[in-house]
Amino acid sequence: MQTFFQSKGNSYTLRFGAALFVLLAAQAHASDLTGLGAASGYNAFIFSNFTESGTDSEGRIAVGGNFAPANGGFTVASHYGSDQAGTFDLVVGGNYTNQYNTVAGGDIFVGGNMNWTDPTLSHNAYVDGNVTNSSYGSVGGKIYYGGNYSSVGTLNNQKMATPMASPLDFLSIQTSIDALSANLAQQASNTTIQVAYNTYTMTGASPALNVFNLTDSNFNGSTINLSAPAGSTVIVNVAGQSASFNGGSINFSGVSASNVIFNFATAKSVNMASFGFNGTLLAPLATFNGTYGQINGELIANNANGTTELHDVAFTGNLTQFATGSTLQTSNSQIAATPEPSTWMLALSAGLALTASARRRRSQPNC
Repeated sequence: MQTFFQSKGNSYTLRFGAALFVLLAAQAHASDLTGLGAASGYNAFIFSNFTESGTDSEGRIAVGGNFAPANGGFTVASHYGSDQAGTFDLVVGGNYTNQYNTVAGGDIFVGGNMNWTDPTLSHNAYVDGNVTNSSYGSVGGKIYYGGNYSSVGTLNNQKMATPMASPLDFLSIQTSIDALSANLAQQASNTTIQVAYNTYTMTGASPALNVFNLTDSNFNGSTINLSAPAGSTVIVNVAGQSASFNGGSINFSGVSASNVIFNFATAKSVNMASFGFNGTLLAPLATFNGTYGQINGELIANNANGTTELHDVAFTGNLTQFATGSTLQTSNSQIAATPEPSTWMLALSAGLALTASARRRRSQPNC
């Protein structure tokens, strides 16, 4: 890309297409220090289908299959304000079907069709397929679509010349997360676990990494008391094909929920009812079924159903030593989408500054 500017009768050519892309990418891609890669920072990262309803996610959501909350409402990014422009707070690889839903933060991407009745969206929607809205609604930005468009209300919209590439490669990310989960499950314990009267007393002393390996998978009515140094990373491996949490509690001493990850590497289902789950729940092969309660951490699973509230507690522990290749890629941004004007101006200003600096160097006499 070339951009021409006139200054005092002289024409200067700025060749900063590549630099512009780098600047935009640098602004959008934060370094992943967790090991979760592109799944890092999402309140829920679901590889297949998401049908939770009647509740909300305080943070952003990514769904590789269909996002279709049953019985209507589900609010996305309720913890964020409307200043999330330039960031995808909802990424859906398949179809998006909902009623009276709100995406309170940034933009959304839908790889299939979007059937959204009475939408509330602060910024933009990018839909590769058809868009249908059978009621009114409010969109602060614009709906970009690749197929057909039909809406009862007048919402700002624009046809895309070509479909937009998904900001997330769900298949690659799933492969990496599966490998990460398997690697975590193979780690030897360096902690102690005592069980008495349905109470688990779990103690770790390492200031860096504490690994707990639980052979139980039924925690109905159980109390889990976990102690580890503040700032350490805690891995709790849970064995079995199915895990259950109904009543009871998870309590931490020293370490916080943001540094704790429960790894259900072999589980096909994780069931939770009226339970406050503290920590990140990693179950890449499982269907999560939740009835009320909340998760104070990230949810990474194959499918998600139910009515569990998702609280925006991002995992900040360090699992990079267990991660593989493509796990280290991150993508929350809309590099391929239409940037906000402020983003273009920031990059443009940086490009101009770089060019001016180069011109000054060229104009200096050689010594």
